[in-house]
Amino acid sequence: MARYRLRLLLQEFDLPPGETLLGRSPECHVTIDDPLVSREHAKILFEGDRVIVRDLSSRNGVRVNGQRVEGERALEDGDRIRIGNQEIVFTRVVTPRRPGRPTGSLRHCRKCQTPYVAEVPQCPNCGYAPGGEDTLNGAAPAGNLDRENWSLQMQLELLDKALSLQRLADADRVLARVAIAVDERVTAGLLVDRAQLDAAYAGAVKLSSFQGDTQWIRWVLATAQRLGRPPGSSIVARLSEMPSVLLDGAQRHLEEAVDSFRARREALDDEGRASLAGLTELRARVREHVERNTTDGGA
Repeated sequence: MARYRLRLLLQEFDLPPGETLLGRSPECHVTIDDPLVSREHAKILFEGDRVIVRDLSSRNGVRVNGQRVEGERALEDGDRIRIGNQEIVFTRVVTPRRPGRPTGSLRHCRKCQTPYVAEVPQCPNCGYAPGGEDTLNGAAPAGNLDRENWSLQMQLELLDKALSLQRLADADRVLARVAIAVDERVTAGLLVDRAQLDAAYAGAVKLSSFQGDTQWIRWVLATAQRLGRPPGSSIVARLSEMPSVLLDGAQRHLEEAVDSFRARREALDDEGRASLAGLTELRARVREHVERNTTDGGA
């Protein structure tokens, strides 16, 4: 069977057989946050060696190479699909590539449930070596995971753009979708791409700083605790730059996260331990600030 890929912005993903729904709705396989895109705008169908794009009676239509699609149209290598303001490039993969596991990801040990870097051959806590059935931790097929990673990456780029323009309402809405996607993946025991996770953390910290609220900082700490791994050192550095008065609202989450990471310190790698040290210092600073305010308030 032939293989095809879609490219949107700077991201690519393998087009899985069957239907791929595109639109503004979070229920779509590929969510496009664009006011000119309908909730369910178009569908790409991949059957055998034939791929077609179908307009789902969208408000602004679908164009392929500048021509409006009436109903549906077969796609050829290099076709450019325009949906709203977004252009998607359709390509045929000439040289088959062996599908691999996403890199920079975390897996959970089947034996002791300890999370660890997926590239490590065995669990650093109990020594369990996963077999072939553990490759995706009993998760979705590789094609679905590839598509989900691509969709999440697109949301992260939209988040970064909204933050750079200080469109805080848009950023909050996009980050909420990102958080749901990450939380669902963690709950299901799926691999979580560390680069994407750090990007989500960074966006959450930046948005919290803009909003003067700790909601998203609490999410970062709670998610990191669920994964059993501190946020990256760059994220901890950003947290450390925030004023103590803002971090007071996340003190409980910070206390619980640090205690959790300290309990499994031996299972952390060097970066994880460095991040833990930074969080421990941050916790001490927040404790001091809270205690000082309590003392001043009672004087």
